[in-house]
Amino acid sequence: MNNIYLIGMMGSGKTATGKKLASLLRCSFVDVDESIQQKTGRTIVELFEKEGEGYFRNQESKVLDEISKINPCVVATGGGTVLRRENISLMRRTGKTVFLDASLDVLWERVKVKRDRPLLKGANPRENLARLFDERKIFYEGASDFRVKTDAETPDRVARAILEWLEKKQ
Repeated sequence: MNNIYLIGMMGSGKTATGKKLASLLRCSFVDVDESIQQKTGRTIVELFEKEGEGYFRNQESKVLDEISKINPCVVATGGGTVLRRENISLMRRTGKTVFLDASLDVLWERVKVKRDRPLLKGANPRENLARLFDERKIFYEGASDFRVKTDAETPDRVARAILEWLEKKQ
């Protein structure tokens, strides 16, 4: 089995689903954002505030490259991982990408109380989320091998849908 990369917006369920899927597949689970925090010793918010988004994206690409060498594993990517063509290329070479697709309203309900989302800071966080949603959706769609709607699903059911798809692919 190759790696499984979960892609999608913040709040789509990548981490929760990834943990369930890794358990079902009996393989490792890695969260890109958590790995960046461990490697840098700083939170995502601190990295954005002190170093900027460009620095964060560079760290994200480096960590993704390191993770891609762990095989097999399930990877919860950051919401913006797909913004760099080289990240998409790397994921496609080393595994399958699964787009966890959630509607804007559901995403907002899931993330509106979180304070660890630097791209939602500002006067109107819901507007920021909507803008990101509109900008990124085409990247998720273009990078994915499989797509699962997560709006009304539990992480367990989403993981089982992915597992079913993987079994059909073999």
